[in-house]
Amino acid sequence: MNANGPTVAIIGAGRTAMSLGPALSRAGYRVGLVASRDAASAARLSAATGPGTVAVDAAGAVAGGDIVFLTVPGGAIASEARRWTWRAGQAVVHCSGALGLEALAAVRNARGLAGCLHPLQTFPSREPAPERLAGAWCGVEGDGSLEETLRGMVTAMVARPFSLAGVDRATYHAAAVFASNFVVALMAAAGRAWEAAGLPGELAREALAPLLLASASNAAALPSLAALSGPVARGDAGTVAGHLAALAAEPELRALYVELTRELLRFAPTDPVARAPLLELLG
Repeated sequence: MNANGPTVAIIGAGRTAMSLGPALSRAGYRVGLVASRDAASAARLSAATGPGTVAVDAAGAVAGGDIVFLTVPGGAIASEARRWTWRAGQAVVHCSGALGLEALAAVRNARGLAGCLHPLQTFPSREPAPERLAGAWCGVEGDGSLEETLRGMVTAMVARPFSLAGVDRATYHAAAVFASNFVVALMAAAGRAWEAAGLPGELAREALAPLLLASASNAAALPSLAALSGPVARGDAGTVAGHLAALAAEPELRALYVELTRELLRFAPTDPVARAPLLELLG
């Protein structure tokens, strides 16, 4: 721990904070203060972050923090920033991928420094999982020297920083949703199709998970063209027609299948002769 470094404070003890706090502490940052509206959550975050971390109220975190992370829901960031009196030069950082620095206008009005550190990672549990940040990419942006400070924090956590300056945040965040949340939706849809086929629902996740993980690994390691397999990659219109006929009894699943097949055809290496019947099937 750098005893002479800035004191980091965290307001909000949700899933992101439960991993970010311990990760920063392990990286050598002095995470001195944590706060939450729920005292028990603050106590858990304090214990997870380390012996040098004290649970306080939010006013104490604002007063004592040199760098204050607002790890509250995105819709609450602007109102939380307006709630407190900030010091000139004090850094305030939110962790929302969907919001820019304008959400911290109240900090800027007080001549503080506004910043964002958004981990491109999922935190599905309130249990501490600082190891999830290792190797993850983190978008950063900050006023003045704060962006470089945030880059240093990300690097110290063995993560990989990139700049969000000038980025359309809503579209950027939508990309993250495609890669994360929609994968969960697709697994749920696969489970519904599995059951519709007459297979036991309790086996769906266990049976389909290896296929999901292998496909995700391929998509992560290879260009889309190389990662794709299956009937669209082969130009197999007969199999696709069979799928569409079978899914007629499940209109929502069929509609999802059609839209996703159209997306595959944007890049699938299907020759024009094979592509035409596929396009006709998809309407």
